[in-house]
Amino acid sequence: MKFHFFGRKKEIKKLPEEVTTEQQREPEVSAESVDIPETVKVEKEKVDIHNDRARLEYLGRLHDAIIEARGQCGDIKFEYGQVTSYLKDIQLIDQAPDEEKTELYSAARRIVELTEERQKLQKKKYKMTDGQRRALENYEGTVQGDIKKLAEYEDYQVKIKNDLRQLGSEKNLLLADKRDIIRGQRTLKVIGKCLTAILIAIGAMLAALAFLFKVDIVVPFVATVAFGFVIAAIILNESRKNRIDMAITEKKCNRAIFLSNRVKIKYVNNVRTLDYLCHKYQIRNATELDFVYGQYLKAKREWARQRESTIQINENNKILMNELQRLGVKDRDIWFAQARALVEPKEMVEVRHDLNVRRQKLRDQLDYNTGIMEECLEEMEKIRDKKPEYAQEVERILEGERGIR
Repeated sequence: MKFHFFGRKKEIKKLPEEVTTEQQREPEVSAESVDIPETVKVEKEKVDIHNDRARLEYLGRLHDAIIEARGQCGDIKFEYGQVTSYLKDIQLIDQAPDEEKTELYSAARRIVELTEERQKLQKKKYKMTDGQRRALENYEGTVQGDIKKLAEYEDYQVKIKNDLRQLGSEKNLLLADKRDIIRGQRTLKVIGKCLTAILIAIGAMLAALAFLFKVDIVVPFVATVAFGFVIAAIILNESRKNRIDMAITEKKCNRAIFLSNRVKIKYVNNVRTLDYLCHKYQIRNATELDFVYGQYLKAKREWARQRESTIQINENNKILMNELQRLGVKDRDIWFAQARALVEPKEMVEVRHDLNVRRQKLRDQLDYNTGIMEECLEEMEKIRDKKPEYAQEVERILEGERGIR
């Protein structure tokens, strides 16, 4: 994807090349949808760009949003590259001639048989699904960190929801204040018009009395004028207070929108990260992952007692690794836990489907953060095009962003 910014061509790095051969291609896999509430849509701030301080603060906030989104993109691209690498390995295995895969299938089939024997006792004693077991075997080195990370994300999710609720309430109160101020200003206008009409009518009446009946109207006239001045002063004073209150309320609204936008971006990334981690380990929350991991550790201790079976599995695993290396498979270690996929086509379809779902989730999150960066860059370019001095301010703010790249 390319886009024009400040007279230069800038590129957003593409994701790793996707597997698209006829042998690998499957029916389109759509990611399981994540329900993102309407409240997380980023709102545009109302900023007076002619105010130097407000403009510079707004540009700084846009720059911070770009940096945060870019950091998210970097983490996502790394994980996306791993998932894509697994799909390419599947393509290499599928495309290899059958005569070259005989030893590979034999070793994989023996691994499956030995593993099934070992799992009979495990299934009776420990509570975990096959999918959870495979995930824990694949990511055993990182699961403890992911448990802690998942718990932190869940706690943070509660805080973010509370912040969104509070900011929404604050924004609604401010909008109600604005409506009250506008209503009061309209009321003052109506009162002013009515009093003006009344004063005109009284003046006309006094003039008629003086002209027709030769009545002395000096005192009533002075009193009427004085009354009019007092009322006018009161109306003008209240109108001035309303304008001041409106300006203050508008600033508070902008501040609430800015804070709400920051929380919404964090909320989306947090929801997607939680969804990805839960799908990765096929669990619902950190508590379940911790429980399943405990069951897995107990099962591992039981497996350690089955030495003879383990030795045979290891021997066949070495054969499997050598055959995979000969075929040019890059990520060979994960196939020990997925040996069944090598001998059962339906299982391989499930593995491919799972990887495609994970990749789609990562792509959606990357698109979201890329969209945030593009929107911020477009907003900065709009400000930059207003005046030459604005362009210099934008360039100075972006110096740090260029340094990061």
